[in-house]
Amino acid sequence: MVGEQIEKIKEAEESARNNVSESQAEYDRMLRDARGKTEGIIAEAKKQIAEEKNLIIKKAEEEAAKIVAQLEKENETAREDIRATAEGNKSKAASFIIGRLIG
Repeated sequence: MVGEQIEKIKEAEESARNNVSESQAEYDRMLRDARGKTEGIIAEAKKQIAEEKNLIIKKAEEEAAKIVAQLEKENETAREDIRATAEGNKSKAASFIIGRLIG
C-alpha cells in the first residue's frame, strides 16, 4: 500500500513535469504568435505613416505651387503697372530734360 502511494506520487510528479513542459511550450508558441502579430501591426503602421507623409508632402507642394503661381501673377501685374506708368511718363521726362537743356 505504501508502495502504491509512492508510485502514485511519482506519477503525479511526472504528470506535473509534463504539464509544466506543455505549458512552457504553449507559452513559447503564444509568445511567438504575439511577436509575429506585433511585427505585422508595426509594419502596417509604418506603411500607413509613409503613405500619409507622402500625401501631406504632395498637398503641401501643390499648395505651394498655387501660391507661387498667384505671386507670379501679382508680380506680373505690378510689372505691367510700373511699365505703363514709365511709358506714360516718358514724354513728361523727355519734355523735362529738353526744357532743362534748352531752358
